[in-house]
Amino acid sequence: MKKLLFTLLVLITISSFSQNKNLLDRPYIEVSGQADTLVLPNKIWINVLLMEKDTRGKKTIEDLEEEMIKKLQEVGIDIQKNLTVRDMSSNYKYYLLKQNDIFKSKSYTVIVSDAVAASKVFIGLENIGISNVRIEKVENDQQKKIKLSINAKAILNAKQTAESLTKPLNQKIGNAIQISNFDHISNQFSGNLEEIVITGYAKKRYSAESKNEEPGIEFEKIKISSNVQARFSLE
Repeated sequence: MKKLLFTLLVLITISSFSQNKNLLDRPYIEVSGQADTLVLPNKIWINVLLMEKDTRGKKTIEDLEEEMIKKLQEVGIDIQKNLTVRDMSSNYKYYLLKQNDIFKSKSYTVIVSDAVAASKVFIGLENIGISNVRIEKVENDQQKKIKLSINAKAILNAKQTAESLTKPLNQKIGNAIQISNFDHISNQFSGNLEEIVITGYAKKRYSAESKNEEPGIEFEKIKISSNVQARFSLE
């Protein structure tokens, strides 16, 4: 039985090797294709860290949480859907400042859909003395769908390149016999409000009615790209 199994494995291996060899023996052209696009992030995670030590013990973590929730509601955040405790397993972290002084902290995540809403969160919390706020990550919720579209454009670009190379030789390309895809999504943004201003993502917005300046921020676009390498048989 073992000999029979071994024989079958050898035959399968030889068959697979023969197919690959035959594939490589056929004339082919190997080309690459690229495609990319830029999209605005529409899902932004904001991390908010409340710390009793920032108030020198004048406010409890519960007081800070109540003020934060009230301010987030004022700027239009649905706290039921878009406010979560960052880590339930380590809900409270303790900071030992003196022998008998222990202050609590609590971390949250606020999710917004654009830079205007993010700006309102930063500025609103800053106005009530909460400054431990930073952008955690950004993404576009259609990235996977967009990636599929970019893949299609990249392989078509590879096919067009192959056709442009073979046409002067009076040859035609046949079916693709091998395709390799290299995914890449570039999101270089990170940091807090001050870093956004320094790196040039700040923007002044003006209200036509009040003519007052409304500070705002803008995010760097997410680059979604696809690189493919393809082999086409030559006819």
